[in-house]
Amino acid sequence: MITELPIEIVKVWALTKRDMRNWTTYRSQMVTTILSGMLGIASWGFNATYRNRAVTEYNTDYVSFLIVGILVANLILPLGQGIQQRLNPWTLETTLMTGLRTPTLVLGNVAWTYILSLLLSTPQFIVGVYIFGANLNVNIVSLILAIAISSVIVFSLAIISTGLRIVTKVSDPVTWGLNFAQLLLAGMTFPIQHLDDFVPGLSRISWLLPQTWIYHIVRLSALGGASILQRDVAVSFLVTLLIATILLPLSMRVFRWGLSRAKREGTLGWY
Repeated sequence: MITELPIEIVKVWALTKRDMRNWTTYRSQMVTTILSGMLGIASWGFNATYRNRAVTEYNTDYVSFLIVGILVANLILPLGQGIQQRLNPWTLETTLMTGLRTPTLVLGNVAWTYILSLLLSTPQFIVGVYIFGANLNVNIVSLILAIAISSVIVFSLAIISTGLRIVTKVSDPVTWGLNFAQLLLAGMTFPIQHLDDFVPGLSRISWLLPQTWIYHIVRLSALGGASILQRDVAVSFLVTLLIATILLPLSMRVFRWGLSRAKREGTLGWY
């Protein structure tokens, strides 16, 4: 049945099966990865229940707000981490010798990372809801759309980073700066309005970060049951979609530029 699919899809599936087989071969790695995710969310859950209070922006409590933020970080952000681990300056030359097309190469190398994130989010969700009492009000359509748009943004940022690292051979300053800023300003563990308590107006800068919009639309979908037919919700989704629409073609251009320059300078396999 699989052989009847387009050849590029078959190649992507073959690469995905390779990574899945490698991961399942190491049983201790399987167990520790699953436990790490569950213990991580449990640690934050204990912290949140200690200082639980209302988060009026999403009409929810802090436990629910925090757990959704952690689920976003564990479900969507690993997509970018997978790209950076699988496509890097010191393995790319060997990988390109397979003759695979760039889209097939990229998708095949990150598909299992994303599938694994989806699978691991289930026990984390159970811990958050049934142990720490997270109150979720999910709009399924909005949530699926939010995850899809967010995944495109994370994917694009990772490809931009990879394209730059092919040339620099080290962490590039652009994505490093974005990642550092999102740790402080994107609102994973606290509402961004809290920033104004320290520096008035600082929360406005947060909205310049793509990651802030990711957390925002996922929380709208998972905590407030927001529908994309609501005017203010639709605006948030359209802004995030615009960011994704800009970043995706830009990421491909940066990746091809980095690849072309490294080939031209003869440094493709350097690190």
